[in-house]
Amino acid sequence: MEARTAELARKTNETDIKVAINLDDKMNQKININTGIGFLDHMYHALAKHGGWSLDLSCQGDLHIDDHHTAEDTGIALGMAFKQALGVPKGIQRFGNAYCPLDEALSRAVVDISGRPFADINLDLKREKIGELSTEMIPHVLQSFAGAAGITLHVDVLKGQNDHHKAESAFKALAVAIKQAVSRTGTDDIPSTKEVTGLLTVLVIALYYLFHLPFAKKCLFLSYEISDNQYGKGYDDVYYVGYWAVTLTCLRASAMKFIFLPLGQWWGMNGLKRQRYAEQGWMFSYYIIFWLIGMWIMYNAPHWMNTAHYWIDYPHLMMSKQMKMYYLLQLAFWIQQMYTIHVEKRRKDYEAMVTHHFITITLLVSSYATNFTRIGNAVLCCMDLCDVFLSLAKILKYMGYTTLCDFVFALFAVSWPITRHVLFSIIIWATAVEPSQYLDMKWEPEKGKYFTPLTQKIYISLFLALNMIMVYWFIMIVNVIIRVSQGKNAEDTRSDDEDEAVELEKDKVKKM
Repeated sequence: MEARTAELARKTNETDIKVAINLDDKMNQKININTGIGFLDHMYHALAKHGGWSLDLSCQGDLHIDDHHTAEDTGIALGMAFKQALGVPKGIQRFGNAYCPLDEALSRAVVDISGRPFADINLDLKREKIGELSTEMIPHVLQSFAGAAGITLHVDVLKGQNDHHKAESAFKALAVAIKQAVSRTGTDDIPSTKEVTGLLTVLVIALYYLFHLPFAKKCLFLSYEISDNQYGKGYDDVYYVGYWAVTLTCLRASAMKFIFLPLGQWWGMNGLKRQRYAEQGWMFSYYIIFWLIGMWIMYNAPHWMNTAHYWIDYPHLMMSKQMKMYYLLQLAFWIQQMYTIHVEKRRKDYEAMVTHHFITITLLVSSYATNFTRIGNAVLCCMDLCDVFLSLAKILKYMGYTTLCDFVFALFAVSWPITRHVLFSIIIWATAVEPSQYLDMKWEPEKGKYFTPLTQKIYISLFLALNMIMVYWFIMIVNVIIRVSQGKNAEDTRSDDEDEAVELEKDKVKKM
């Protein structure tokens, strides 16, 4: 079985680091550590020795100032190398835990190769230094490693008096836990809940076709059919949305595993680049399909290029089959996206993404419930086009078509202000100015009327909040454009760049 190895160089203004790691070399370990800090070398040696690694790590740092940059940057570099060597975390145990003593000290470590960087470190160290290493830097090293490796760590010293023993037992416990977590299972699976979503999807289908259960029918098919192509709305629509939120998770995993990951491998991609390619392949497929469907619906509807028809004939109690399916599947998708950003590696703009998804879901639910799906259709079409271009640009980048990637990114950069600021602002303006011209602005739920001055203010507030997030992201886009104008390749600054940095650093080492 192929050994999991990585090499990289990481240079900053303060440190110059080189790392070579082999996660599967316990029978022939070669460990060479030289950070310039003796006790830090000792800790890294313990981590490699008991983790079953061969490790070559050297650092030239600004130790004439203090130990901070050397400790932090070596933790980051080691985490990056670990992540690169591990690649896509499939066919591994994923979880690991261990207790390790050293004389009177006892430590516990729990590890999850989750793609979600987090570290909770409690070492209870009393001294200011151990050797030449500040004790405050020891937990910081582990936090830096976890962040760069994209893993979850919990490391606790349970008892002990000697700080040297406490720290060393903690690193040994971590080494054993990581060794357990990355151990191979003999399968090619990625341990996750996606298998459960697939089983639930199939179970509902089986329950409907074998036993004709009513709730299964509500999950699989639209409810409240009034005529051949006219549907109403009601609480049973929750079954449909919930089922498809789960099913989209299954479809995403299946499309990535059986379509996009093999395509990436055929194209010569490895490790994290192939995983990112698969993720963007799914996103492009979804966005292009639903943007085209949304545009087709709007083109054949009265509100095409006419904001007055957002309000004319309100309330819009009936929906076509296509419109209802489109709207509910979009809601299911954004619920699924909210789940995805919490279980995968957090991006730099995680808080903005959560806020965006929350507002989007709120607008979809409220506009559906209050019979304003026409304006919802228009907003979705404005938003989805940019995501088509962005995901396509990323795909082209991973495929190595740099020039074409930059061209598509230019289309993305041009379409963004047009659709998400100009056209979206027109929708906001229409919401602020036009309703009073066509509506009586009365609250009459029994007639399906929910649009009042208060409702109007709530919608405008949500639209403006969404627009502020768009402005925040547009500033990032401008930064990318500036980089491209300086002769650098386009990259999405909304994503965590460490993965790309690993690949670039590895290439640099190979050329040295």
